Amino acid sequence: MEKEDKHFLLQPLLPHFNPSSYEINQNKDYNTTNNPKFLIQNNNIIHRILLVLFVALISIWANYEASKTFDIHIVNDTKDTLAGRRFTLFYISNDKATRILLNTSSFVEQILYPNSNNNNIKNKKIIKSVTLRLTGQNLNTTTLVTADEKNIKSYVIEISPMLFEDENFNNMAIVGAIQRAMASVWLWDGRSKAPPRLLDGMAEYIADLAGFHHERLSGGVGGLPECEVGRDLWWKDKDPTHVARLLHYCENYEKGFIQRLNEAMRDTWHDRMVDGVLGLKATKLCGLYNSSYL
Repeated sequence: MEKEDKHFLLQPLLPHFNPSSYEINQNKDYNTTNNPKFLIQNNNIIHRILLVLFVALISIWANYEASKTFDIHIVNDTKDTLAGRRFTLFYISNDKATRILLNTSSFVEQILYPNSNNNNIKNKKIIKSVTLRLTGQNLNTTTLVTADEKNIKSYVIEISPMLFEDENFNNMAIVGAIQRAMASVWLWDGRSKAPPRLLDGMAEYIADLAGFHHERLSGGVGGLPECEVGRDLWWKDKDPTHVARLLHYCENYEKGFIQRLNEAMRDTWHDRMVDGVLGLKATKLCGLYNSSYL
């Protein structure tokens, strides 16, 4: 009994306490997070991440700018109308209009100037700027392309509000209209002497290749537009869809025809130019074209 009492008296007044591993870790974490060296290392890591993100953003922006072969301006002349509000919301606020111009332009360049990896190609048309303008009133057509009178080698694409006024307005119709307009921008026109009907047909041909099909006219062999035998200027007074179909036939007959025809129209125009580029007279062309659908 006496031994047990002595043993009890030898015990400390406060019990011996071994800190748990959790408490040790807590102290370690506290000391670490309050350590200046740790804070500096964390800040350095954050700064490096931010620097990498900044460089990436600069690179993306630089690539975007480099992809633009011309300056782009977007103008809304009817902001307070339904069409104007839709144009702002769906095409300006998110830069969609700019992307459409770049994409449609790139497609046209691949068709007309397939070997151009830069802007120094000899026969490539030089364009400094393109303005896409939503007009204040409806046009007789979906788009109208004009040269900017104030700026050389600059063009204005006017787009009609009617494309945006329908309750379920069709984005594909809008892109298709811009595709045709961009084709008109890039096409040579023989110093304004080339026939508008032929140029419209070439723009329609390019839009057709891009997947924007206009409804074809009825008539002719097999329900297709007829090429009038004996008529040299087969594109005259014809709908662009009609002309585009014959241009498809010409391209299939002689690969590279569209590219060479555009190149030939760089500085001049004459009525025998199409025959010369194709290597086939119009009378022969129409005969072959019509017989192919018999």
